[in-house]
This record gives sequence, structure tokens and C-alpha cells, in this order.
Amino acid sequence: MFLQTIHPTNTLDKIISNMRFLLLPHPSLLIYSLLFKAILGKPFVHLVFSHNSTCLDSQAVPACFGPPLSHGGLKGYLIEAVPANACHPIEAPPVSQRSPPSSIVLIRRYDCPFSIKVLHAQKAGYQAAIIHNLYSDLLVSMSIEVEETRQQILIPSFFIGESASKLLRKVVHSKNETEVQVVVPWGYYNPCWDNIGISVWDPARHHLQDWPGYCTQLMIIEFLQEFGVVILLSMGISLLVLAACVKWCWKRKGIKVKTFKRGDKYDLCVICMAEYEAGDRLKILPCAHAYHNTCINTWLLIQPRTGKICPICKQHVDMTT
Repeated sequence: MFLQTIHPTNTLDKIISNMRFLLLPHPSLLIYSLLFKAILGKPFVHLVFSHNSTCLDSQAVPACFGPPLSHGGLKGYLIEAVPANACHPIEAPPVSQRSPPSSIVLIRRYDCPFSIKVLHAQKAGYQAAIIHNLYSDLLVSMSIEVEETRQQILIPSFFIGESASKLLRKVVHSKNETEVQVVVPWGYYNPCWDNIGISVWDPARHHLQDWPGYCTQLMIIEFLQEFGVVILLSMGISLLVLAACVKWCWKRKGIKVKTFKRGDKYDLCVICMAEYEAGDRLKILPCAHAYHNTCINTWLLIQPRTGKICPICKQHVDMTT
């Protein structure tokens, strides 16, 4: 399903409750926010409906005509067009005491060109138009071939899938006033900039169903605001522990000092050709060959500074460990 919600079910009364949208800045969230911004730079904007603890969002494609959408997005109260396809003049939005009285109209696809639908919405007094697909969630990049018609359109418009429109229509019919918001992701680019005209965007084909929606982002941000400091502290402690382990393991690979005991696997120092006796101090090189402490010290001392090797296997001995 193309519509992204914060709950696996599709009914509004089962959307996750008690969700608080905390957007206060926090230093621990900087890296996370930058990551999300980079990820969400897509040729789509987010159409968001939120009320109390309910948040729904869907991806929408802005039209290739009308004024460009600012990064501030837009807000308005959603009203379903009458007639639904807006191929003829539609009813004006109801008079309201809201200030400013921004209204967005929801229009059904087909039966006439996109330009006619949006022009009727504009003449009726709407500030934006949302056109939804029928029997499909494929998204269409709307365009106009006639330049004269393009110049007449002064309001923004968007295209959404059928699944999103069904839920929005359900909300509109159950509430007197339904406010929606168009959110522009950081890094957004309009597909019209690529001069591709009308094209179809399949969410399954482009794997966009795996990208987090606006409501999901808010949940993640809230979680990071609640637990971001704990997460960063845990990561810092883990890195310190890891660094200590690496240092300890590296030291174990260096030269070891050992007191010889009867039964040890070492028997003869090849430098002085004397057998080891209990209590002798031995040095074991990283290659596992053992020598008397004084014997190997003398050996390494007379070796070149950058070419110290084991007397038996000739492996390099790193004196910095």
C-alpha cells in the first residue's frame, strides 16, 4: 500500500495513540537529522494529515505547471470537489472565520485534462488542488502542453494515489474541517526539471515504499530526543571498550616476558645454547620463539634499528609494542 502510516492497520481509530511531535533542537540529534535529510531528497513531497494523536502521510508529485512550491510547504483545509472530477465549474469552499481561510480541493482524475480541473479549482477560490488517481497508486507527473493555459494557472497542484485519497475522503466525510499540510523534504527536486513531461512513478518499481514517511520521521525524531543522549553515551562507551580490547590484543602480539617453570614447552636458548632452568627469565617473541632475557636483549641490540629479526625464523620484531 502506497500510503505510509505510523500503524500497520489502515483504519484511523487504530492509529498509534499518545504520539507527541517534539521538534525541539538537541545537539545529539544533529548527525541523525543530517542523515534523514540526505535520505529523503526525492522527487516527492509529503502530504500530511494530523489530528490529536493521528498522523497519516503519503507521497505526492507536484504538477509541472503553476507556481513552484516553496520549501516552507503549505497548509489548508481539505474539501472534496463537487462535481468530483472538476471537469465543470465546482462549488466554492464554504465561508469560514479562519484566518487565513486557506482551502485545498480534492479532485478525481480522468474525464478531462488536468489543466481544466486546476483552473476550475482556482476560479472557485481554492489555494491549491490535489488530484488523485483511480484504481491505482501509480503517481503521474502532470503537465500542460499549451503555454497559454499554463500561464493562467496561479495555484499549486499535486497528484496522489488512490489509497491515499480513500483515507483522506474518509476523514473529510467524518470531520467538519480537515487540515492537511504539504511538507517539502530537504533535497527535493521537481521531476519537471528533467524535462520528462508526463511520467508514471511506480512506488514498488522505485522501492520507495521502504523510505520513511513524514510521520515515521517524527516518531524517530521523538525517540532520538528521548533517548539520543543515552544512545550516544552507549556508543561512546562501546568505542572506548573496543579501543581497549584492540590495544590489549595488540600488546599480546608483542614481546612477552615469562618466568620459566619445569614442564614448560621451551627447553633450549639457541643464542647461548644453554637449557632453561626453573626461575630463568625468558622473552617470547611474537613468532612464539623463546630466549633468555639477557640473550635476546643483546641480540636485538646489535641488530639494525629497522631490521631486528628473530634468530630462528628471521621474522621481523616490532620493538614499539
